[in-house]
Amino acid sequence: MTDETRMRAMRGGTSFRNRIFSRAHFGLPDDAPWVVRVPLRSRTFLIVTVTVTVLLGFVVAFVPEWLLWFDEPVSTWTRSAAGDGSIARIVTFFGSPNISLVIGTVGVAVLWRWCRASAVTLAVLLAAAFVADIGLKLVVGRPRPPDPLVSTALASFPSGHVIHAVVLFGLIPMLLWVVTNRRSLLRFGFAVFMVGVSAVALSRVALGAHWASDVIVSLFIGISLLLGAEKLLTSSWAGDRCAAVDLHAPPPQL
Repeated sequence: MTDETRMRAMRGGTSFRNRIFSRAHFGLPDDAPWVVRVPLRSRTFLIVTVTVTVLLGFVVAFVPEWLLWFDEPVSTWTRSAAGDGSIARIVTFFGSPNISLVIGTVGVAVLWRWCRASAVTLAVLLAAAFVADIGLKLVVGRPRPPDPLVSTALASFPSGHVIHAVVLFGLIPMLLWVVTNRRSLLRFGFAVFMVGVSAVALSRVALGAHWASDVIVSLFIGISLLLGAEKLLTSSWAGDRCAAVDLHAPPPQL
């Protein structure tokens, strides 16, 4: 994105809608909380996250017996603490791939009208989450824990609920920032992200749908996808294709 484009987008006379998308493409401010800013701005953090994801995924895929010393006691304790799993069943709903598909479809449809680059980024993010979930299940084929409390499909690794929870809850801090321009809400959004994803991850183990190592690696998979989408959204490619900076024709007025 050129300096002239940036100046035009941030002009005081730009509409509220344009300011929203401008914030999205410019990324977080310099004084944003470091715990949010550093992971999003650092290419090294993305590389480390992807590397850890690949290494952990390799262990789960090819030598899962190495993890039984960890998986079995954690699974036993978590399932015991969850009791009949009634609360876990409610919590796990928020990571459902079906919810992700509905919200994502609506989001892409709305964004396409005003900012095609944002719409494409969201579509790519959701598509990648589904491909990672289903593709790895088919390739790895890890057996589920015995006697799950919920119906399950395909294999245990990875946890699609956790991947989609990371993707959906991970959008909350960015949405709060671009809509309100308030750093306090950015911190609040990050807290919601941490609590929401952790709750969904624990619910999957508590229900016996996944081993603990499945959800841990799934957390890294989701974070890798989220960071990759953020890099795409703040790239010059995205900024040059968004109506927020007046570089493609605005949609017709209805």
